Amino acid sequence: MTKPAKRTQKDKIGVYIKRQAWILFILIILVWVIDTVWLCSELVVAKSAAIGALLSFTTQAVFAFFIFWYTGYRARQHIVSQLYRGQMAKWLLTVFGFTLIFITVQPLSALALFIGFMVMQISHSWMLWHIR
Repeated sequence: MTKPAKRTQKDKIGVYIKRQAWILFILIILVWVIDTVWLCSELVVAKSAAIGALLSFTTQAVFAFFIFWYTGYRARQHIVSQLYRGQMAKWLLTVFGFTLIFITVQPLSALALFIGFMVMQISHSWMLWHIR
């Protein structure tokens, strides 16, 4: 009997991106409930945390898209160049995203924005740790 083929890293990353989308959704709902019930800040905290988490999720998804543009041994040079491009795109999107958020979104809770961003970064690191 033959065994089915093993899943590739690309498949695993796709699964983890979907899981992170669920974490994003749960985080938004949780912060909304906390803001509505406990803080009563007219959803400023919930909006700020959601925007920070969404920025982190978006930059991670763009990075994953760049990384898995090419696959296979023959494309190793392209994969390395895509790593650099993906990391640069991620950093630029993060910097421009924070700049755009601070310029356009008013009122804004900077602490909630950074907490939402960091929660998604921590969840991303935790999921990458489980891939190994």
